[in-house]
Amino acid sequence: MSTAPTNSGPTTAAPEVRTVERQGLDVIAESDRKGTPRGLFWPWFAANISVLGIAYGSFVVGFGISFWQATIVSVVGVVFSFLLCGVVAIAGKRGSAPTMVLSRAAFGVRGNRVPSFLSWILTVGWETALAALAVLATSTVFTELGWDGGVLTKVVALVVVAALVVGAGVAGFDVIMRLQTWITVITAVLTVVYVVLAVPSIDFDGIAALPTGSSQQFIGALVLVMTGFGLGWVNAAADYSRYLPRSSSTGESSGGRPSAGRSHRPSSWSSVSCSPVRRRT
Repeated sequence: MSTAPTNSGPTTAAPEVRTVERQGLDVIAESDRKGTPRGLFWPWFAANISVLGIAYGSFVVGFGISFWQATIVSVVGVVFSFLLCGVVAIAGKRGSAPTMVLSRAAFGVRGNRVPSFLSWILTVGWETALAALAVLATSTVFTELGWDGGVLTKVVALVVVAALVVGAGVAGFDVIMRLQTWITVITAVLTVVYVVLAVPSIDFDGIAALPTGSSQQFIGALVLVMTGFGLGWVNAAADYSRYLPRSSSTGESSGGRPSAGRSHRPSSWSSVSCSPVRRRT
């Protein structure tokens, strides 16, 4: 007779390690919900910080407004537009589904096809533009280093970028969260380095001399910032928060860490100071 001890009580299964994301448009089961609102800081910050934001600063000043007007436009436009994303993120936590599935409650199943199609166009457009910029940036860096930045380099860069984008999407939420943490640190450091290197080229007298723009110019710049930043993410604002447990803090899920991660974009600080960059003559 065996004398090995037996455990007749309930057992807790080890968490399943998934190499492929199985969640699609379906509602996230309570057993699969994980994380905290604080953890959403990393993917949103990584998705939004880059030297590309500095270009937005130059676009804002290009409307013909002063430095202080550009500062107000950047801060108000970025913060307010991303707070709208925070509001949508609450629906993700409560509804456990992607943004464009939750929007069926407002538009209906058939009516939701129009905003879903527009959202798809917007998402594919951004992915295409960013992938192209990554390829061209790689080619430029190789050329500046004295290496071959020609067609072969661009093809290899495109394959690598596409593999990272598709691979992360297939691997799913857990892998994306890990990747975004590293991307946040790396891109934040690179952005700060870029700003430091650009400071000697800033014409501070030119900044002070920028004329005050009209109310139409101010509003136009504000619309540009809001559209290019927070409003461009509204259609995906619930896609991360749907994984949060329903017991998570609603305040943090909407206006806390996630919105902070989204709002800390270069245009709200570095690009405002570097946007009127003019070479001293």
